[in-house]
Amino acid sequence: MSDVLGHRLGSAPLWDVEEILTLDRVRRYARASGDTNAIHIDPAAAHAAGLAAPVAHGFLLIALVLKYAQRWAHHNGNRITACDTRFVRPVYVGERPAVLHLTGQQISPGHINATVWILDDDGITHRAVIRPIRICFEPDPVR
Repeated sequence: MSDVLGHRLGSAPLWDVEEILTLDRVRRYARASGDTNAIHIDPAAAHAAGLAAPVAHGFLLIALVLKYAQRWAHHNGNRITACDTRFVRPVYVGERPAVLHLTGQQISPGHINATVWILDDDGITHRAVIRPIRICFEPDPVR
């Protein structure tokens, strides 16, 4: 099955990338977004709240995925119209950066499923940090 642009559905990922999250990057996002809750930016506050380290903002994770979705959509004459997900696991950013793996797969005409996962400390086990993001798109009428 192909979409209207001739792409085979369920074939190769639309994107398959890594993003490095450091505490500095999370702090910059906190300043830009106005969400300066201490559990995101202060290791002592995160520990006091029972967390292993500061936690990356959920909307930062979604923004990273949508960056790649928007690039793909724009390149293919489409626009993003909606997205939906649920957070299932925190992403800790402490002394060691978190390496996020982001993938996007077109699952049907007008729909992409995107995933974000990290490797456990064992370096083998993949752990999803959000439920697959359902991204909707349509042809961009302006293009």
